[in-house]
Amino acid sequence: MKNNKIVLLQGENGRKLIAKKLKKEGFKICLIECYKRVFKVLDSNIEVKKWRFYKIDTLLVTSSEALYQIKNIISNANQSQWLLECKIFVVGKRLLQIAKKLGWKDIIVSNYANNESFLKIIKSINFKM
Repeated sequence: MKNNKIVLLQGENGRKLIAKKLKKEGFKICLIECYKRVFKVLDSNIEVKKWRFYKIDTLLVTSSEALYQIKNIISNANQSQWLLECKIFVVGKRLLQIAKKLGWKDIIVSNYANNESFLKIIKSINFKM
């Protein structure tokens, strides 16, 4: 397989880890940025009211962009009174470190970003039903 050419499709400003590892292994890599993430515009005051009304106390986050975005759009008061008090499920050590840096304390890490792994880890946690 070495010396084969690989086209790596990624988002705008995507992480370079996979490309670096493949190049190190001798593969020829062509990076194509084929999509761009655009954050949805929403009224965070309305959303927070809904989430708090429904007593949302657990978040499942699979990207650093989502972590930063939710932290940026929620007011400081709602962060301290609600958001950072939520249990948060993240994927991998990188998101664990980001979540800690942003202020979450109750963080559960899944090693895999697939439904089966999330369901297994969520079921293993004692939730009030």
